[in-house]
Amino acid sequence: MFSKKEIKVFKTVGFKITLWYSFSVLVILIVSGLYFYYRLQHVLNKEIRDILLDESEDILQHFPEINLNLDSLKTEIEKETFSGKFFKITALLYDIEKKSIITSVNSLHSPLKISEKTINNAINGIETFETVKPKDSEYNYLLLARPVFQNNAPKYLLLMATSLKPIYKTLENFGDNILLIMPGIVIFTIIGGWFIAKKSLAPVGYITNATKTITALNLHTRLKPTYTEDELEELTNTINLMLDRLEDSFKKIIQFTSDVSHELRTPLASLKAGAEVILTKPRTAEEYRELLENNLLEYEKVINMVNDLLVLLKTDATKQDFKIVNLGKILHELYNSFKLLTETKKIGCSVDKIEDIAIYGDQKLLYRLFSNLLDNAIKYTPPDGNICISLKDLGNEALVSIKDTGIGISENDQDKIFDRFFRVDASRSRDTGGVGLGLSICKNIVDLHKGKIEVTSILGKGSIFSVTLPKNHHNC
Repeated sequence: MFSKKEIKVFKTVGFKITLWYSFSVLVILIVSGLYFYYRLQHVLNKEIRDILLDESEDILQHFPEINLNLDSLKTEIEKETFSGKFFKITALLYDIEKKSIITSVNSLHSPLKISEKTINNAINGIETFETVKPKDSEYNYLLLARPVFQNNAPKYLLLMATSLKPIYKTLENFGDNILLIMPGIVIFTIIGGWFIAKKSLAPVGYITNATKTITALNLHTRLKPTYTEDELEELTNTINLMLDRLEDSFKKIIQFTSDVSHELRTPLASLKAGAEVILTKPRTAEEYRELLENNLLEYEKVINMVNDLLVLLKTDATKQDFKIVNLGKILHELYNSFKLLTETKKIGCSVDKIEDIAIYGDQKLLYRLFSNLLDNAIKYTPPDGNICISLKDLGNEALVSIKDTGIGISENDQDKIFDRFFRVDASRSRDTGGVGLGLSICKNIVDLHKGKIEVTSILGKGSIFSVTLPKNHHNC
């Protein structure tokens, strides 16, 4: 039985890589060994066939057309067959008509059995290779039968044969050598593969152990770069980027929780204090009414804050259900909605020529975006001031500008106004019912649409909020 530690080793990536690597090498060795074995066999067979053909050709060139001299022919056959250095060649001259051997050189102890097919091929003038096995031999012989013509007719059959023992021995030695070195190569592959896998995957162990120690208390910790310029370095960098985002999100959550707690504390404390005061002694109906009216205002602030937080939560979440939206129509509707308020505050509000520009986005969120910007412009623009709404087509983008002649924003505060719960003037924001979430909502909506929001402002002269939104839905 395997221990838990051994079982764990078998499940490691290093073990699996080593196993697969060793198996691949073993398969390659087997396939390549078989290929070279059969390739060598083919080459050797071809070589011995060529030798028999060459030797037979040298013998046949001495055959006269008529009156065959068997003695001189035997001499030539002996001369040619004894010239072989590596292969001992047996030569026979066979009379096709009488079916008898005329002459023989290097004859075997037992005669070669010639098949009827070979004889018929010779009669038809066809040379034939045949593998035969004599009774007194352990190995097969390769036989070449070539017809000998006299008077343009096949009369004799020249048989050239040699033992295939050298080929068998060569192939046997080759196979033995392959089988001998194969285990050593496999063992070397296993050791080398395990070493390489362990060394290559060593950073994974470091990454695993290091990430286990990272908690909410030490999110600032980062993994050390591997400097290997491979996938592990990319993994380390990706984890560090993820930790950057987690740390940033965690800080925002802490700050957000703190800000929400702080903002909720004020209206709740006001409600509690009002209730405590009214309960200290009997009050008149007018006093009770005044308390309820004050409480209603505080309730309204809390409700507005919760609604704003819900919008922020929505824009912080996943991608919305975007559709084709007519941006010009939204701006016209907002202009008509706020017209009565601007007239009441004696603020001039104008709309530049607005075309019907279609973009891909969330209509409700876009309505909330420009409603917040227009509401802020009205809040902080004094009587007799002016507000101008414009829409321009920039090709692939649409530019919406809301310009006012209000109190303006200082240069130091312009980079902070989109932060949550930030207020340029806290006391004035409380008087108007704001808690510093309006512009943060605007920023989130613009970011959700892959757009850009910018502010240009001069204290005492006014501000211009510019929103650039892509028209192409593939950018969203």
